[in-house]
Amino acid sequence: MTITETFISDLYLISYPGFHDNRGEFIKTIHSGTFENAGLDYEFKESYYSVSHKDVIRGMHFQIPPDDHCKLVHVLTGSILDIVLDIRTSSPTFGKYFQIELNSEKKEALYIGKGLAHGFLSLINDTIVEYHTTTPHSVLNEKGIHYNSFGFKWEIDRPVLSERDLNQPLFLEFKNPF
Repeated sequence: MTITETFISDLYLISYPGFHDNRGEFIKTIHSGTFENAGLDYEFKESYYSVSHKDVIRGMHFQIPPDDHCKLVHVLTGSILDIVLDIRTSSPTFGKYFQIELNSEKKEALYIGKGLAHGFLSLINDTIVEYHTTTPHSVLNEKGIHYNSFGFKWEIDRPVLSERDLNQPLFLEFKNPF
C-alpha cells in the first residue's frame, strides 16, 4: 500500500497492491501501521456503499463539527470521476478541487480529511463505491454544497441527482464552519 499526498493538504491517494493467484485477487484496503506511519486516522466508525447508475452525481457532501470526519473512498466495481473540494477558509487551497478517475481496475482510493467536500460522477451502470468514515453519520451535521457552484465542469448533459443534492446551497453562500 502506497500513500501519496496531493496538492490539497489532508487529501491522499492510496494505491493498493493486488495479490494474484489461481483463485483470483486479494486486496488489503486498510492497514493500521501504514495509516499510522502516514499520520492518518484509521479508526473508522462506520462503513457503507452506494450503487449508482451511469450519469449519477452524488455530492458534494461532508459533515461539520463536532461530527466532521475523515473518509476513505474506493470503487469496488465500475468507475467514477471523483471530486474533492477544499472548503476550509484558512487553507491555501480553499475553493480548489482535486479530480481523479477511480475504478475497480486501478486499485486506488482517496483518503479525504476533515473540511473537504466530496462528490462523484458514476461513469458506468452499477458502480459500487465503498466509504469508511471516522465518525458515524449525523443527520444534524450532514451538509453539502451544490454540485455545480464551485467551477468544476462535469461535462455531462443530463446528470441524475437527488432532490437533496439539487437543493444544496451554493459554494459562496454556504455558512462555513471550517
